[in-house]
Amino acid sequence: MSKDIIVLAPNGRRQKIHCTPDTSILQVLEDVCHKQGFQPSDYELKHHNHILDLTTTIRFSNLPNKATLEMVEAEKKRQETIVTIGLQLEDGERRTADFPPNTSLYDLIVSLAPGEFNSLQQPTISYMRQEVVGQSALQGKTLRQLGLIKGRAILRLLNKQEESRQANVSAVYRRPVTDVKVEDKKKVMKEPEQKFEDHPGPSEFNTQNQFKHQDPISKFKETTLQQKQIEQRKLNEIDESSTEKMETQQGPVNQDEPMDTDTDKSQQSFTSQVRQNLERRLKIEEEVTFLGTHKAVAYMQPDSMDDEIDDLPDDFYELSIEEVRRLYHDLQQHRIELESTPLLSSSKREEIEKQASKEKLNTYKNVVVRIQFPDNMILQGIFTPLNTIADVNNFIKEHLKNSHKNFHIFTTPLKETLEPKMTLLDAKFVPCVHLHFKWTEEDPKKEPYLKDDVYSKITASDAACILASKYRAPTRRKPEESAQDSLKSRAPTASTSKSSKQPKWFKN
Repeated sequence: MSKDIIVLAPNGRRQKIHCTPDTSILQVLEDVCHKQGFQPSDYELKHHNHILDLTTTIRFSNLPNKATLEMVEAEKKRQETIVTIGLQLEDGERRTADFPPNTSLYDLIVSLAPGEFNSLQQPTISYMRQEVVGQSALQGKTLRQLGLIKGRAILRLLNKQEESRQANVSAVYRRPVTDVKVEDKKKVMKEPEQKFEDHPGPSEFNTQNQFKHQDPISKFKETTLQQKQIEQRKLNEIDESSTEKMETQQGPVNQDEPMDTDTDKSQQSFTSQVRQNLERRLKIEEEVTFLGTHKAVAYMQPDSMDDEIDDLPDDFYELSIEEVRRLYHDLQQHRIELESTPLLSSSKREEIEKQASKEKLNTYKNVVVRIQFPDNMILQGIFTPLNTIADVNNFIKEHLKNSHKNFHIFTTPLKETLEPKMTLLDAKFVPCVHLHFKWTEEDPKKEPYLKDDVYSKITASDAACILASKYRAPTRRKPEESAQDSLKSRAPTASTSKSSKQPKWFKN
């Protein structure tokens, strides 16, 4: 949304400048000085007794439309200094160097990331919602034109695709269109599933003593049998509920009367669809192709991203009076909650964290780990919360083509190094985590990351998602266990009540 800015020059004249949201304040000052014959380095712009930052843009300056600015003489002549630029690549790596403001973006990329620049089809620099797309545009755009004449800044190097609409979404998660065809692609059935996050929530396992003393193979068979019994019970409940609905709505069924109403058809279709999804969930292990230990499967990232949000216009972020009042009310409530919350000691905080970890172990017992490779191949495995990062690294080495080469795995957007001895529970990777793979030293030959066996046994992406949702589901406790826990919790209260019948001074 464009704006008109009115600038009052020292000679008493008013100059009207037409601006876009990406126009910098420095560009406004230079345009006025060029038209009125002044030196830009000797002046600054002021709005309501506030000196504006020349490095910001109109979008982030909070200036209304047709705002009046005043040119004032600077206390000290402005000099352009060296700018520290941090160039962030698509894999999260950041490279830093110092450049003069007259450096073009093309020269900046060539000096910091020459190898990555040659591999990009449509190189793009993104800075504060500004995009400079294409090699010719990069050669004609300097840091000074972006408003960078001093200080520090971070630029993002992206591969701008034609179908890409949002500037601030990294292309790491997008898979380019390839000719890979999977035979099971025709059998795709949509099923709702929660998204995988880099920092997910609680975990699933019983207690640590049970894990140590019980055979893991027998335990896995027992839990699988319990899950199948629960899902079969769901199918029976759906059949009973659907028949009860039909009987209550229509009464006794008469064979002579036709049953072709819209409500009956919709209920039958919904029931059949739910039944098909549950039946497929029960038999999902027959549909996928396991590669080895930890229920390993490999699949390609889907071609399309249905949940990608389009870039919203600037008018969308303009709040109404009612929305401002609601935000203010929420802030007041949040302040009251913070003030009324008691302070916790370090021992109490550790006790709370231990209790939360224990609840995670009692709620979940499986951790679904996904490792995404730069070629958009995803390797998925099933672990326990007490497995370590070293176990995940060994799992990856089993499927690498060059297992002797050093690599590291990390999460995004905060790229953190993972200690090998850390458990998945301590790393807060329960019940699921999405990791990224990278060689420690770049491979000039660009060989495949995984073994040829893995690429030949690819599983459909929707089948892998159903398998993951099945194994990361929370554990349902047995009624016998819940009854025992309730008796244990009531036992101390009963003893205390008996002892409280006689006063202490009456005892011998």
